[in-house]
Parts: sequence; structure tokens; C-alpha cells
Amino acid sequence: MANTYDFYKPVLDSEYPEVDGPLSVSTYIWALDGSYKSYRSKIAKKGVDFSLESVDYPVFHSPYGKMVQKAHGRFLYNDFVANPHHPKFANVSADDILKVGYEASLTDKVIEKTFIALGKAEYAKRVDPSMRVSKRCGNMYTASLYGGLASLFSSVEPANLKGKAISMFAFGSGFASSFYTMNVKGDTTEIVEKLDLVKRLASMKVVPCQEYVDAMLLREKNHNAGKYTPTGSLDNIWPGAYYLEEIDARYRRKYTRKPLA
Repeated sequence: MANTYDFYKPVLDSEYPEVDGPLSVSTYIWALDGSYKSYRSKIAKKGVDFSLESVDYPVFHSPYGKMVQKAHGRFLYNDFVANPHHPKFANVSADDILKVGYEASLTDKVIEKTFIALGKAEYAKRVDPSMRVSKRCGNMYTASLYGGLASLFSSVEPANLKGKAISMFAFGSGFASSFYTMNVKGDTTEIVEKLDLVKRLASMKVVPCQEYVDAMLLREKNHNAGKYTPTGSLDNIWPGAYYLEEIDARYRRKYTRKPLA
């Protein structure tokens, strides 16, 4: 955990946050390094030599797909620094990589591309199954990690997932991060059936980009508005869900529930 201004909202009358893109990327990597190192140190006290090979499926906080590729590659970089003579790093130019200082390594494109390329096949096999939701819905912030876990459950047959180890990397700008692992002890069939994730993602309605632009303009127009009555269709609100009916002149909000049937 550390204090960084990579993604924050200093102007409260604005709908949007301030984002420092390059800093946000390097902060994510810095957070990953720190939480991974902390976890490995903790496990080492139990006599366990932990690496990416210790888990079957790594799941990541996913702001966008390319960031997850970078994150997977960064885990490999961490494993390389810990054991550069491991056979899987035989084709890595150890001297060139190791001479790069830590701070410089956070943004070094040679390091990034080297380990993304090295992990490409493993990424497709072990990380991509957790990317269904992220690819379809984009950045869900906190929910993206657990959307990744739901994607994994929905992408791997329960019989093949049982007994497997999963790692989870959580990240939030500002920043705080954590890394932990879990093992699948039982049958995930009931979870998969209740999620029904594959069909639900496939059923999503695709609309023109202009509809998104119009929706954002509406949000901007009514941000912090008082004496406001929302307009629009209720067709996309789930039965039983609550929605905003109005905000009065004193900023008191009234919600109504959509009928269950």
C-alpha cells in the first residue's frame, strides 16, 4: 500500500477522475512486484519455494487486456530475478536484464516485451480462460478480479478444475494491492450453472458507439444535479432492481423498485 496520484478525483463537481496513464501502469507493476514479493517471503518461511509454476491459473485485476499480459510477464520477470539460471530462462539475456535497476525496470520496454513473449504460450493456456468478462465488459474496477475468477470457473470444466491452484492479484489505484492463492477443493458445477456466464455474455446487446456517447453526455449534464427526474427506458433494468425516480430541490433521492414480473 502506498500513496500515489495515478487515478484520483480531486474535482468533485466533475463526473471524471484525473488519470496519469504512465504512472498508473508503473504503479500497477510496482504493486504487483510488492505483493508478489511479500507473498513469496511469507511462504518461504514455511519452506516453500513459490513461483508462477506453483499455480495452475493466475487471475489478475484487469483494467484492460494488455495490462494483464504485462502483469503475467512481470511475474515471470520476478521469477527470473529470483532464479535467473532456471532452464525456462535459457534464452533470456541474463546480463542485459539484470543490469537494469529496479526503478528503470518498471518502464523498461525490453524487459516487458521479453517476458510477455516468453510467457505467450502459458498465457493462452492458463490466463486467457479468466479473461471472458474483461474482454466483453471492459474495466469493472474492483469487480474485474472476481469477474476473472467467474470467467475461469465458466471456461474450465469442473472435473479439470478440481484440485487446481489459483492465484489472485488485486489492485486499486491510490494504491493498495494484495496477492493470494486458493485451491479448488470441490465440484464447481453448481457455481457454473448459477452464473450461466457464457450465455449471459453472449446475450449482451451491442449498440452503436453514439449511444454510449449520449449516455455519458447525459451523466455530465446531470452530475450533482438537484431537482432532477431521470428520463429513459426501464427495459434494461432487471426485475426487482431499484432505480432512481427523482432528486428533489434539497438533493433528497427517491428510489423505486421495478416489479418482479
